[in-house]
Amino acid sequence: MNFITLSRINSKALNLLVLLYPLTLLTGNFLVNTNVFLICLLGILNYKKNIFSLDEIKLKFLFFLFFLSIIITTIFFSKSIGNEMGVLKSFLYLRYFVFFLVLKYMIENNDLDIKRLLICCLILTSFISLDVTFQALTGKNFFGFEGFGRHNSSIFGQELIAGSYIQKFFLFSLICLIFLFDKLDNRKLFIIGLFLSLFFLGILLSGNRMPLVMFLFSVGLMIILIKELRQTLLIVSVFFSLIFTISIFTNEMVKANYSNFYMHSISTIKNVKKLYAKEYPELEKQKDKFFSTIENLKSDKFFMKESDNKKDSEETSEKNEILAFGSGHQVVYLTAIDVWLDKVFLGNGLKSFRLTCKTKLHLPNRVCESHPHNYYLELLNDTGLIGTFIFILSILFLFISKISNFGNLNPKEKFFLVCILIAATVELFPLKSTGAFFSTANSSYIFFLLGLLSVSKNIEKKT
Repeated sequence: MNFITLSRINSKALNLLVLLYPLTLLTGNFLVNTNVFLICLLGILNYKKNIFSLDEIKLKFLFFLFFLSIIITTIFFSKSIGNEMGVLKSFLYLRYFVFFLVLKYMIENNDLDIKRLLICCLILTSFISLDVTFQALTGKNFFGFEGFGRHNSSIFGQELIAGSYIQKFFLFSLICLIFLFDKLDNRKLFIIGLFLSLFFLGILLSGNRMPLVMFLFSVGLMIILIKELRQTLLIVSVFFSLIFTISIFTNEMVKANYSNFYMHSISTIKNVKKLYAKEYPELEKQKDKFFSTIENLKSDKFFMKESDNKKDSEETSEKNEILAFGSGHQVVYLTAIDVWLDKVFLGNGLKSFRLTCKTKLHLPNRVCESHPHNYYLELLNDTGLIGTFIFILSILFLFISKISNFGNLNPKEKFFLVCILIAATVELFPLKSTGAFFSTANSSYIFFLLGLLSVSKNIEKKT
């Protein structure tokens, strides 16, 4: 088998793996990790000359510097907090840097069938939206699974992320519809409006509140930036408002869900602003009552002895304001800010918050979680101000370089670029609650978006 034949086989296999990526996100971390690993492996074999070349060196250098900062910080602090496994994970995290570059060079070398990728996104997003709607109306989805409380989770079961999935991929579905239509007449605009309404309904009925806010934010950005769809989007937005209003007045669960979301959002902003800088010198003596050795930081048994905990909790409650737990975000954010301020510039290393949060439990309104539930608080905790600054600088450099090249693109390429820019902006929006930045699903999606955004040519050839 000669080199050219092998290269073609690798290209076809890579194309299939990337087409399967949106599907693997429905199945769990194992298949996502396997898929990303295979894409990286075959990508290095196919594009090693591109990956290790000096073309667009500034872009490559900035992103590599971010990944390098994760490794260095994790190595430096791993022993002091008992996060030895984090060192291995920080090296393995480099796969997303390779994943980012492979996607870029696949498109630039005309090896990725973008049209089929977009069709996959349209099919999957439409199916999840229909499944959620059916589950909300009948109590069970197409496969007979019931929802969980106020959530209709479709095929995701106990993982309540159906709305998030729709919100992440609906823009790809919109790109697909635009690329399938040669000209946008009234009938085709009506079809686009129907699909957007379906996606809105799916997110609304899923019970996932932040994805709904981000969906509407995306639509708002599209109204501003895409004049060809402006009238359609404005009309559809009126329909969104009507459906939301009817849902609020006719469904007590929907009303309670979004009323609580509004109240928790306001209280979170207010209380974090009021309490994040507050000091508790009188409580420092209680710190010794908590487990403080590395072995106990690793353990889940990080509370004080029950008798001491009860007594000190009563004393603390009398002297300090104790927040209602609510959604839990305000106390997680306060803890994350406290932990970050201990190591402002370097952070504590990859996935360290689940350990370092325990050093703040002697303070009121602090709690331990696996991650801070906000991308930027997690970046600050794990990579410090330096790593976070490098990441933001990399994103800004990428955004500015693409926007500056906007005039050289044809209409469809411009539409593609604008939609991916909106998707990336919404995903990296700083003022939203999120899953873990360094989780498999979120990291792969973030660098999937950035890989598509980094392309400088050949966008339309495969669409």
